[in-house]
Amino acid sequence: MKITIITPTFPYPKRGIFPGFERYMENLAINLKKSGNDVKIVTTFWNGGRRHGEYKGIPLLRILDSKTLLGKLGSVFCLNYITFGLNLFRKRNFEFFKDSDVIISAFAMIFSFQFDIKRMPLISIFLHYDKIQKWEDILTYSSLHFLQKNQYKKHKKIITISETSKNDLIEHYKLDKNDIISIPLGIDTQKFNPSNYSNAIKERYRNKILFYSGLMISRKRISILLKAFQHVLEVYPNVHLLLAGDGPLLNFLKELSILYGINEKVSFLGFIDEKNLQEFYATSDIYVFPSEQEGFGQTILEAMASGIPVICADKPPMSTIVANGGVTFKLNDPKDLARQILKLLKNESLLEEMGNNGLKIAKRYSWAFITDIYLRFLKQSLRS
Repeated sequence: MKITIITPTFPYPKRGIFPGFERYMENLAINLKKSGNDVKIVTTFWNGGRRHGEYKGIPLLRILDSKTLLGKLGSVFCLNYITFGLNLFRKRNFEFFKDSDVIISAFAMIFSFQFDIKRMPLISIFLHYDKIQKWEDILTYSSLHFLQKNQYKKHKKIITISETSKNDLIEHYKLDKNDIISIPLGIDTQKFNPSNYSNAIKERYRNKILFYSGLMISRKRISILLKAFQHVLEVYPNVHLLLAGDGPLLNFLKELSILYGINEKVSFLGFIDEKNLQEFYATSDIYVFPSEQEGFGQTILEAMASGIPVICADKPPMSTIVANGGVTFKLNDPKDLARQILKLLKNESLLEEMGNNGLKIAKRYSWAFITDIYLRFLKQSLRS
């Protein structure tokens, strides 16, 4: 099968624009290729690179959009999605993927009707519904909602990454549930596993280690974690909090840790590459994920595959994934989060039990299994 994946970001030659999403697209492409398919990637220049490239035997084409040319200003009113869609069908760009049997797109494009004209089945990927929470969100999310709803209603084949995301589509876009399939993210247990334990990291921080990995943005609720950690240190001082990731709130969160008087026990690692990320997961004692909204929560799987228990908010899909591989806390409640952290820190046998449970859960999400579901859906879509 000839498959073209259209994605806003792809982790080559650099990573870190949207780390979790990049790993999703990377693993999807690699595993579809491993299954004997001819895979191509069409993406932007957001992660750098040249117009034509290759990643692990997968041909890449990068095309221009307004965000590449104008920076953040180019994404106002989703102009970057519109310009990308326009550029996608220019003759010299379309030539790259014109022989595709099926298109998988994580981009919402106003000109997606072109795929019908070209007789190419389009399957859309939907991660999560972006709520409008502050005034500047209106400049982007209102346009994004329009583009997504238009594309999904027209092409009717949508892959979501959780039942929560599927329900969001039905509620907000009034889509038919029969047009949506939920396929969870996968995990590469050869990369993320307990064997990545690092003596050097443990020596550096010595105490118990709490770990978070992800973007430093509002919905991740890192401020809740910092407040909870302040409470934890009052009872259990021999613990260190490591925060990996970058984002617009990074400097604010650093200042907040100083304000709370916990900065000597908190390390902001910034963006770290995948090899180091694997080591931090496997060496930490607990992975804490305070996010209030996710389409799935890929980092939860990465932590469990690494053999450490997870603490997340009591909200699906995060709480559903964790199951008995960790515990949950009341959403946006720092005191309850602190209680759950202390419960695990004080109980070594519980830490070990939940870590082992997490390993078993992670195995159910192997990329081999997830890819098989993808291929069955793609073949069914082609037949219909």
